Amino acid sequence: MEIPSDLKFITPYIQRGQELLQRDPVVAYYAQYYAAKLAINKGSRTKETNVYLSHLLDSLENQKKSMGDNEAITNDLVGYAHIENFALKIFLNADNEDRAGKASKKTAKTFLAASIFLELLKTFGEIDAETEAKIKYAKWKATDITKALREGRQPQVGSPLDQQQESIPSVSEFPSPPSNFTAPLPLTPNEEADTVQPPSVPTVTAPTSAATVAPAPAPIPDSLPVTSAEPAITVSDAPLPTINANVPSAQKHAKWAISALEYDDVKTARNELLAALNDLGFNHKNNFGY
Repeated sequence: MEIPSDLKFITPYIQRGQELLQRDPVVAYYAQYYAAKLAINKGSRTKETNVYLSHLLDSLENQKKSMGDNEAITNDLVGYAHIENFALKIFLNADNEDRAGKASKKTAKTFLAASIFLELLKTFGEIDAETEAKIKYAKWKATDITKALREGRQPQVGSPLDQQQESIPSVSEFPSPPSNFTAPLPLTPNEEADTVQPPSVPTVTAPTSAATVAPAPAPIPDSLPVTSAEPAITVSDAPLPTINANVPSAQKHAKWAISALEYDDVKTARNELLAALNDLGFNHKNNFGY
């Protein structure tokens, strides 16, 4: 069903949702759900818009029923982690391609898609400043790359601000995201103006690199002799030193690990769990608290 002219502002979210109906039904559902939410809150109410919204809400209800007890739909925490993990994969794929000097029209579209998927997190409430910065940066990069290609010049790598600060580390541990983003870029004249200033470059935390840690062995009863020639790993009873734990960041990495396991992506899950431990002050430097 065609989107009414009064609701054209929800077009990007509807398009993304339709593109992902088969590949990722969860993201497709939230994209169209967010579009419906925007239309209800900000759209004008006419006979045409009411008919379209009724059709969209019926479609969402059918999608929800088809996914049954999928936790990403029934549990907001799992749903948030699923959308965030998917959106960051898209963002990092575009960012890595851009920083490798291989920016193209596809890169611009991927940046714009990333901004849309990150915006879906508003479905669950207010987003944090870091996510807001990523949305702003992704939109600016999409505009900047498109403008450079239109003028026949090579797009600038990263942001001009990179020359004044450390470069964002490239994250290559995430799987490549879908590449079938074919929707046109809805760029406005203001976005294409020469006076557009680059936003601050958002911080992208690379998964912590650490050696594989062997799990502690099960306790050995005192009545049984220890026959292994290798020294046993013991846990010290001494109190742990005071640690400035970054709990919110640790929770975020833990959620990403859960979402990665939904894709059977064990490598990413491992890296995210190591990053969570590092945020809590445990890493290979202190033998993870053992």
